[in-house]
Amino acid sequence: MRRWALLICLGLAAAVTGAATPANALTPEEMLADPVLEQRARDLSQGLRCLVCQNQSIDDSDAELARDLRTEVRRRLTAGQSDADILDAIRDTYGDYVLLNPPIAPSTWILWAAPAIILAGGALLVFAARRRDDIPDKDSPLPARETPARSPKHVSLKSSVAGRQAVALFSLVVGCSLLIYLALGRADLPDRPLAERTAEIAALKDTAQQDNADRVARFDAARAAVEAEPERVSNWLELAVAAADAGRSETEVTALRQAMVLTDDDPTIVSMLAEALSRAADGQITIPARALVEQALAANPAEPRALFLYGLAAYQDGDYAAAIDNWQQLQRVSTADAPWMPLLADNIADAAAAGGIEVPVSPGPDAADIAAASEMSTEDRDAMIAGMVDGLAARLEDNPEDGPGWQRLARAYDVLGRTEAAQDALVSAADALVADADVQLAALQAIVAGNAEDRLADDADRLLARLVEMAPARPETLYLRGHFAATNGDVEAARAFWQQLLDRLPEDAPIAGQLRAAIEAL
Repeated sequence: MRRWALLICLGLAAAVTGAATPANALTPEEMLADPVLEQRARDLSQGLRCLVCQNQSIDDSDAELARDLRTEVRRRLTAGQSDADILDAIRDTYGDYVLLNPPIAPSTWILWAAPAIILAGGALLVFAARRRDDIPDKDSPLPARETPARSPKHVSLKSSVAGRQAVALFSLVVGCSLLIYLALGRADLPDRPLAERTAEIAALKDTAQQDNADRVARFDAARAAVEAEPERVSNWLELAVAAADAGRSETEVTALRQAMVLTDDDPTIVSMLAEALSRAADGQITIPARALVEQALAANPAEPRALFLYGLAAYQDGDYAAAIDNWQQLQRVSTADAPWMPLLADNIADAAAAGGIEVPVSPGPDAADIAAASEMSTEDRDAMIAGMVDGLAARLEDNPEDGPGWQRLARAYDVLGRTEAAQDALVSAADALVADADVQLAALQAIVAGNAEDRLADDADRLLARLVEMAPARPETLYLRGHFAATNGDVEAARAFWQQLLDRLPEDAPIAGQLRAAIEAL
C-alpha cells in the first residue's frame, strides 16, 4: 500500500511541476528542413556533452560552444555522413569526454568499472567482518557448530557493529565517487539552469535570427545582381562570397565556374573554385580540387591560394617535406603583413613536427630583425638588408628551381640599385619557370630596358625562343622579335615583325606612331 501511495505522490508532483519545463536551447534557424535528418541530429545532440556546462547535452544547452557543435552535427549530416562518422570526427577533436555515454575503452574503464569495484570491495569487507564474528574462539569449550544463546546485550552489540559497517561501506562508495568526479568532472562551473535565463536566450535567438536574415538578404541581392547583369564577373564573384557565407556550397561552386568562363580561366578564380570544392569536402583537397590547383599554378606559379592548397594536399598525403616547400614558397612571394603569414608559420611547424623534419630557415626577416632594423642607422640598415639579400641568393644557388624566389631576389636587387644582378635573377626565374610566358617576357623586357642585349645575348635567344613557342601572336612577342632582329642586323625580319604588329594596332594607338617611325628608320 505504501508503494502505491508513493507512486501517486510522485505522479501528482510531476503533474504540478510539469509546466515548469526548461527552455528549449535549439533555435528554429538551426533546424533542418528534412525531418528525418533533423531527428538524427536531435538524437546525436542528446548524446553529446556540452563542454562548458554541468552534465548537459548540447541539445539542452544554449552555450555558444554547444550551438557550434549542433551546427557541426547538422552540417555533417547534410553532407551525407553517417552517425558513426560524425561521432568519430567529434571524438577526434574533443576526446571521449564529449560523449555523455563514453565507450568502453581502456581510457574509460575506470568510469564503468569503478562503481562495481567499490561495491564489490565493500561487500567483501562486510562479508569478511561477519565471517570473522562467526568463527568461534579457539579457547571456547563449545563445538564449532554449537552456538550459545546470545544475550540481548550481545545482539545489540552485533547490530551496532553491522550498522557501523554499513555506514562505512556507504561512506566508501560516496568518497570514491567524489574523488572520480573531482578528477573528471567540472565542479568549478556554476549552475546555470536554462529556465532562469529566458531573457538571455531570447536575446541570443534574436541575434541569430538577425544574422541569418542579413546573410539571406546579401545572398538575394547578389543573385538579383547576377540576373540583372550576368556578363559582369564581379557580380558572380559577389554571389560566390554571399553563397559561401550562407552555407550554399552548390551555388558558390556554380558562380565560380561561371566566373572562370567569363575570365578565360583566371588563375585566381580557378584557385577560389578549388578552395570551395575543398571546403565542401570538409577540408579535404579532393582530386578535382587538386586538378584546379595545378591548373592555377601552371598559369601563375605565385598564386597564393593555390600554393597554400598545394601544400595542404601534400600534408594530407603525408608528404610533409613537400608541404613545407610549398608553404615556404608562399612565404617568399607574400608580403610580411599578409594575413595568412601567422597561419602559414604554424602549418610549417606542424608539418615539420609530424615529419620529424628540422624547420627550415625562414625566408624573410622575423620580428626581431624588424625591431633591430628600426633602431639602426641608415648605413647599418643598408648593410643588414644587403646581408639578407645575399643570404637569399645563396639559398637560391642551392635551390635553382625556385622561380618565385628568383623573382623576389630580382625585386630586392632592383631596390638596391643592382641592375645587372636583377637582370640575372630574372633570367634565372625564367629558366626555373619555363612554362610561364609572362616570366619569359619580364626577363626579356629587363634585358631590353637595361641595354643588356650583348651581355645576355645567349640568354635572350633562349628566352625569346620559349616565348615564341608559347605565344607567337602576342603583341609583345612580335615587338621583341623585331627588336632582337634589328639588334642582330636582320633589317628585313625586323621590318616584317613590326609591320605585322602595326597592322594589328588601332590607328590611334599611342605606340603606332612610334612604331611607324622605327620601321622607317630601319
